[in-house]
Amino acid sequence: MKLGLTFPVESIHGAMSKQPGIVGFEYRGIQCARKWVAPTNPNSLNQSAIRNLLAQCAQAFQEITLENKSSWAAYAALHPRHFLTKPFTIPEISAFVSVNIYRLIAGEAISDTPPTDTCDFLATNIETLGYVSGTTTLSFIVTHTAAVVTNKHWGLYITRSMPSAVRKVRKNDYVLADGVAAGSIIDVTVTPQTIEILTPRFMDWVDDDFMGIKVVPFSPLFDIGTLYEELLQVTVT
Repeated sequence: MKLGLTFPVESIHGAMSKQPGIVGFEYRGIQCARKWVAPTNPNSLNQSAIRNLLAQCAQAFQEITLENKSSWAAYAALHPRHFLTKPFTIPEISAFVSVNIYRLIAGEAISDTPPTDTCDFLATNIETLGYVSGTTTLSFIVTHTAAVVTNKHWGLYITRSMPSAVRKVRKNDYVLADGVAAGSIIDVTVTPQTIEILTPRFMDWVDDDFMGIKVVPFSPLFDIGTLYEELLQVTVT
């Protein structure tokens, strides 16, 4: 909702009262208001496991040397993130956690130092999404550019079923395919690679449903590559 303000009130940010109600904010220079929404605090077994891994990473970062912290800062500078196409550098602790949380999920130990290698391959296509009715088997095919596949990995993410291809898949729609378990990170094999997820998080698909699939490539030391995602129609057999 657009608001019209008069002097001396020039802008409103945050809650307009102590009770849940209306929140003020600016959007493209326009003063707006929206209904206050209570944040959710999911406490599923998988969410609790993720929080535990994040806590482990945060504690481990506090215990590494200043020299190693500097090396993570340098790693972060070489791996900028992007927001609305604009690059920015994440803090060294964020770089440390972004690599090591995947190492923990894959059953690897936390590394005090950043990866010295770079991820030199990427996915180029995802296709042929199939689900075996009455089982927990979901399969799809990934084409990739890895010339040598030894000790390289995929991180696998999936969404719930989508009603159509029109809906845009949002970042928060994705979850790790097998939760916080080693099955969410698998080894790369020759291209095209058939990937089977034996314990998908959701099992309510029918023909003509759509699902988002995202694969994240990792180097041997878990340097993060370029993610690839597709929204594909599910074939149920």
